[in-house]
Amino acid sequence: MERSSFAILFYVRDSRIRKDGTAAIEVSLTVNGERSFFSTGKRVCVQNWDKSRQLVRGNSEEFKSINKFLSAVKAKIYQKEAELLDRGFVITAELLCDAYFDKVESLKEHSLISVLEAHNSQCRSMVGRTIAKSTYFNFEHGGKLLQEYIQNKYGRDDLYLRELNMDFIQGFHAFLLNEKKMQQNTTTKHLKFLKKLLNIAVSNSYIGYNPFNAYKVEREPVEIDFLDEDELRRIINFDTPLPRLERAKDMFLFGCFTGLSYIDIKTLTAEHFETDGAGRIWIKKRRVKTGILSRIPLLPIAKMILDKYKGGAKLLPIQDAADVNKYLKDIAILCGIDKRITFHQARHYIFSYSLKIRNLQALFF
Repeated sequence: MERSSFAILFYVRDSRIRKDGTAAIEVSLTVNGERSFFSTGKRVCVQNWDKSRQLVRGNSEEFKSINKFLSAVKAKIYQKEAELLDRGFVITAELLCDAYFDKVESLKEHSLISVLEAHNSQCRSMVGRTIAKSTYFNFEHGGKLLQEYIQNKYGRDDLYLRELNMDFIQGFHAFLLNEKKMQQNTTTKHLKFLKKLLNIAVSNSYIGYNPFNAYKVEREPVEIDFLDEDELRRIINFDTPLPRLERAKDMFLFGCFTGLSYIDIKTLTAEHFETDGAGRIWIKKRRVKTGILSRIPLLPIAKMILDKYKGGAKLLPIQDAADVNKYLKDIAILCGIDKRITFHQARHYIFSYSLKIRNLQALFF
């Protein structure tokens, strides 16, 4: 629908003159005969107001400043009208007035941190369902890094999305590398999070395009370290009087012979086991991180570890991730293994040595 008439009028009301002789400069918007009014917040002596020209008479700096302000008000009204038309709105005087005061939701200017907070708020409600707690922690950490970068470089708490450009992205990358001393592959995780936020902004029509599309983020190739057959045998044969090391060893071996990650072992319950027609036991569980259903045969060493901790408060009493990795470091030293062992390497082993695992088990059972 095309508007047939539209007018902007600046005026002062003679009936609202203060004792000092000033009155507020107001705006009247008329669209198809419908009117809406608002005050500019500026005041002027009535005798200095030029009704026909709709501006303040005189050459003083104050009067020039007010007239410049009124021009800016008119320009913003026209800008808001264009934005409303561009989004398919039918223009009314009241709607145009609301748009001028940024009360039309789809026209509001959004900031990076507002998009971040909305994203994290939604994800927070899905933790434990479709989002892992560790994944949400990464979102929170990435948000704090963005806020710290904006504060350090711009001296502000936030930036409007229209202010983001290639310089902002390159600066954030350099901030992670130099100020936070991160490795390239770690920075990639946070840069991809920033790109995700900007894609959300584009999808919601907060910005017209994602400036990140022109920025390439490349991971450095990493040679994955894993245990060979002899090193795994040393850990299997490792005997210790210290319960914490014994438990860390057992949890690590369970990961080696099932391929389950730390969080999947931590959330493993009796409901995740099933027996087939041939009497073989299988682990049937959706991965916490991806939601993909895994069906894994329960090999003898893994079953032995389950039986060892049977009757406890948890199916498998795995320690906190940081503690497990610390204990695995001690185990590696005591076993004479000159490698940095982490719990994540258990999964690397089963994928790299799936055929040899059956041979190893034959040696012990």
